[in-house]
Amino acid sequence: MTLGLEEELIGCLILKPENIAKLVIPEECFQNNENKFIIKLLKIQYDDIRNVDIVAIPEKYKHLFNQRFNQDIIIKKIVTIMTNSLGHNFDYYQELLFERYVNSLILDAIDKFKNNNISQEELLQYIHKYEAMNIKTTANKLTGDEVFRIINSKNKNINFRFEKLSKYANIQEHDLVVVAARPGIGKTGFILNLLEDLSDRYNCVLFNMEMSDKQVYQRLVAINTKIPIGYFDKPATDYQKKLLEDGSKKIANKNIKVISRSQTISTIRKRIIEESKQTHTLAFIDYVGLIGSSEKNKSLYEKTTAIVKELRQISLDYDCTIFLVAQINRNSENTKDKRPKISDLKETGELEQSATTVLMLHNENYYKGLEMKIEEIEVIIGKNRNGQTGILTLEYNQKNQRFDPKGTNENYSEPNNWRKE
Repeated sequence: MTLGLEEELIGCLILKPENIAKLVIPEECFQNNENKFIIKLLKIQYDDIRNVDIVAIPEKYKHLFNQRFNQDIIIKKIVTIMTNSLGHNFDYYQELLFERYVNSLILDAIDKFKNNNISQEELLQYIHKYEAMNIKTTANKLTGDEVFRIINSKNKNINFRFEKLSKYANIQEHDLVVVAARPGIGKTGFILNLLEDLSDRYNCVLFNMEMSDKQVYQRLVAINTKIPIGYFDKPATDYQKKLLEDGSKKIANKNIKVISRSQTISTIRKRIIEESKQTHTLAFIDYVGLIGSSEKNKSLYEKTTAIVKELRQISLDYDCTIFLVAQINRNSENTKDKRPKISDLKETGELEQSATTVLMLHNENYYKGLEMKIEEIEVIIGKNRNGQTGILTLEYNQKNQRFDPKGTNENYSEPNNWRKE
């Protein structure tokens, strides 16, 4: 007699009762109600005697039987399973049953979407949730040589043209890097500098939720060419036009994709998964407070906490590194030392918990009312799992949005070649 998948698994429990302790799939995985009842019986008896005794079941557990689950029919089925099962491949049968269960959940969610009972956003969330479910607990036992190779392997660092920042921040692939500042300090300009630099070596995706495409690309071309944005709209000569055309081609040849529309955590996850299938991808998200959520009856704090946790999991599960822009609250502006602290992260404490690195930007002259051609921006490494914390200074030219190491930034507001006829 050939047994079904559920009966084969039950046979593995009857013939090898120690498997009951390893049964982790939920009751809902069993479609046959009699099989669900048998599993319940076996679990109860195993808890009592750490074994399975078919002969003892009718008398000891007769109070569990009823009109729906007739004692004679259930015992006969148990004996049939025990007689025809080999009791092998418990893990295999359990995983197959669980896979069938997950597929049924996904199909059910699709049916709800077709019947307009859930939104597309909710459907994507359900599918991701179900696909992430896993019962596999087996692990490979490593040899001494394998353990040694792991502990001596070098994580792949992400190096910028800012040598000191690369050295001290020591940002690595699969990190979640939070870049935070108050409004007007230059956090978007800073991540665009990182994007422009790293896109020569990495596949880069910018989730832009604050600016138009024109603003994004103007900034990228300005950073690349060092030409002030103020000259872009109406270049006076053909030569000036050519400089901008050349800069535009350089940006177009980099590995940059810009997605300029509102985003949810599901759409961000979906795009990152697609982009990271072939190569390691850097995702720049501007900014966390604008990421939408379909979670109902939850506060903004709770929604943002869930989003940040999800982003960290994405950076671990897929071949990607995430740079996430966040805001600093204004509490520290009332203190003598106006430098932001990691406790000043605005949206949620989860930013501090989940981030591997927190970079906070600070401009002291901003609070003194001073307008400088070249601003000195402090990059405060407030949290760093991979290296040191501390402060280093970069120079920021707002006219062309370019950040450079201190002492190397020239007066790019009037580049010499721009005036060439």
